[in-house]
Amino acid sequence: MNVAIVTPYYKEDTEELSVAHESVLRQDMTVRHIMVADGHPNSAVAEWDCEHVILPSAHRDAGNFARGVGALHAFQTGAAYVGFLDADNWLQSDHVSSLHGLMTRAHADIGVCRRILRRLDRSILDPFDWESDGSAFADTGTVMLSRSAIEIAAAWATMPVQLSGMGDRVIWAAINSRGFRIARTELATTNYKTKWAVHYTGRGEPPPSGTVDLAYVRSSQIYWEALPEDEKRRFVLGRT
Repeated sequence: MNVAIVTPYYKEDTEELSVAHESVLRQDMTVRHIMVADGHPNSAVAEWDCEHVILPSAHRDAGNFARGVGALHAFQTGAAYVGFLDADNWLQSDHVSSLHGLMTRAHADIGVCRRILRRLDRSILDPFDWESDGSAFADTGTVMLSRSAIEIAAAWATMPVQLSGMGDRVIWAAINSRGFRIARTELATTNYKTKWAVHYTGRGEPPPSGTVDLAYVRSSQIYWEALPEDEKRRFVLGRT
């Protein structure tokens, strides 16, 4: 199988992990599912039709190290394309085929789809999120890498913990700054269960219990702004 989906997980409950995993099994083409336990393996996952990678301790970085390790494992074991799925999200059945098909036709290094915003109860908040547009920004779960973009997997695995709150934005800046060929499906095939209060208030809804503000993101922005310019270039360009 030349396509893999990587799901890092921490302490999510079994039912939530199952929703993510079942969505990979329901893809309309054959896909490997690599589930990476970030220091807290779930015994149920070991019984599923997936590759279960177990890290010895948690990295407290929003899954960045686990995501990068999973992608590098996928590439090292034969995958030509690797996509990503957060543990609390799920995929439409044509997610992989639409990205893979477009990337192969366009000879692209990176493929990007759009996302459906879901409420915490999994109902639809926005069927076609404007924010993750694949141009200004792309959520992690909307991105697929080809082997020619393997350095992006390494970037995830080596990102400082302090940047975890804006890790997807650092990665997207790196993708756009390194000259990769990007193909965009413009299809909303990633279901993103949002915990961010701003997604609700921005659409005229009161945030439900369990949502959070952007403090975690802002702390990473403060760290980023204080970095020397040569460090910023190293993260974004892969060199000083």
